[in-house]
Formats: sequence, C-alpha cells, structure tokens
Amino acid sequence: MDRPQFMVLLLMTLSSFMVALDSTIVVLALPVMLTALHSDLSTLVWVILIYILAVTIFSTQFGKLGDLRGRARMFNLGMILFGVGSALCGLSTNAIELIGFRTIQAFGGSLMSSNTMAIASDYFRPEERGGFVFGTTSMGWNLGAVAGILAGGVITTFIGWRWIFYINVPIAILGFMAGLIYLRDRGGVRVRQEFDVYGAITLGLSLGLLSMAGGVTYAGVGYDATVGAMTILGIVLLLLFVYIESRARSPLISLSLFRIRMFTLSSFSYFFQYMANNAILFLLIMYLQGGQGGVESVLCVPMARSRLPTWFDSGYLRW
Repeated sequence: MDRPQFMVLLLMTLSSFMVALDSTIVVLALPVMLTALHSDLSTLVWVILIYILAVTIFSTQFGKLGDLRGRARMFNLGMILFGVGSALCGLSTNAIELIGFRTIQAFGGSLMSSNTMAIASDYFRPEERGGFVFGTTSMGWNLGAVAGILAGGVITTFIGWRWIFYINVPIAILGFMAGLIYLRDRGGVRVRQEFDVYGAITLGLSLGLLSMAGGVTYAGVGYDATVGAMTILGIVLLLLFVYIESRARSPLISLSLFRIRMFTLSSFSYFFQYMANNAILFLLIMYLQGGQGGVESVLCVPMARSRLPTWFDSGYLRW
C-alpha cells in the first residue's frame, strides 16, 4: 500500500467513524439539552431523528451525484457541510435552530458516506477491497456508533453538551485539507448520464414518508390515521420508484443488480441489521438513564414514580 492509498483509507475510515458517531452521540446529551434549550422530549428527539432521516433519504441521490460530478468533489463538499453544520449546532440557542443545523450536518454526512465505498474502490484493486478495505471502513462505522454513546456521556458530563458538536469542527477541517491533497477521481472515464430526477424524487418522498411515520410514533405522538396514511403512501411511492427505475435510461439504482444473489442477500442483511439496531437504541439508552433513576427530574417531572412503565404511560412515548 502506497502513501496515497493509506491516506485515502484513513480518510474514508475517519469519515465513516464521524458520520456514525454523530448518529448516537446526541442520545445521552438529550436530558441536559432539554433543560438548556427549554424544550420538551417530543420536540428535541428530532435532533436524533432528523439526522437519521436525512442520511436515509439523500445517501442514494448523493451517491449518484458523486458518480456524475466527481466523487472526490462531493466528498470534500460533504466534509465542509459536516463541519459547518457541527459548529452551528454548537451555537444553537433553541431546539428549532438545533434541528435545522443538524439537518445541514446530516447533508454533509450523507455526501461523505454515500461516496466512501466508491472512492475506496477507485484506489484499490478488487482483490484488496473485500476483507481489508471495506472491512476497515465498516469497522470505522461500527466503532463510531458505539463510541458515540460513550463519548456523548463523557463530553456532556465533563465539558458540556455543545462540545459534542464542536469536537467535529477541527476533525472536519483536517479531513477537508487531506481530501484536497490526496483525493482524486480515479475511476476512469465516466459515461455521461442524465440525473434520474423522477427516481430521486419518488425515492426521497417514499423514504421520507416511511421514516417520518416511524419517527412520529417514535417521538411520542403514537399511531393514528396520519401515520397510517404516510405509511401507505410511502409504500405506493416505493412501488412507483421501482416502476420508474425499470424504464429509466439512466436509473438511480440499476434493478439488474438485484439479480446478483450476493448483492441482494447483503442488502437485506444490512437492512435488517440497522432496523434492529435503531429499533432498540433510543429506548434502551433512555431506559438505562431514566428507568434506573438517572434523569426522571428532567424527563418525568409530572410523574411521581420513576420506573419505565410510568415513563411510557406519560405520553412522551406511546405504543
């Protein structure tokens, strides 16, 4: 491995670590942020959800933009947005500002994560990618998701909740400078294609509605007719997206990929893995804090009792 390859692998792993870190680092800071920003849980939980939502919706589209406009360019732009969004999050004075700036941060994370594997593929031979390159970048993601939980608690306790965002700024600056020096588009001559606008819109709306339906229930509103309508409409749009892609000249996602058994099985494996992880992450961490007596004074002031069933019955979270 030569120096450019080493630096690219380091940068890709670092970016995966950062994006995953910020998907979980906020969770343990929520109780402190509730008091500092004079907000409520059903509003502030969107600081977590908007990040996941934006990364979910835009990763595919931004990956396609990288194919068309240059992966290195999109990655470097993502690093800038991630750093700027992080700095603005730290400067937020209320919950609405924080949610908005968190969206900017998520756009940057989407641009980075959607182009990471493609850039790594450009710099390494096929026989080097599977176990070593992709394994290393995936390890960075998994370590970041775990480290975010620990880092969020430590930083919030000993420094302050704003520093869970400020800590990204110097890393983003160094990452952007390294990207300018070492990243080049090396994928060969690219075929000129049109951007699949209709596919991008239908996929974005579909994923957005499905994620929102889950997020609204997740945030304590509970299931109702609106959530059911969003779910049904999201599924209809997803089917429409499949129809559009089957007839598009330059599809956003080539459906022929799903004829490859390994690709299809791997995709479903990732889907179920992340679905299971995110399904329990928020509730488990809040139980360990609130259900065990750590943050009832912040989350459960109206309730006298301090165990998990009381907290669920409070209206903050409903099944």
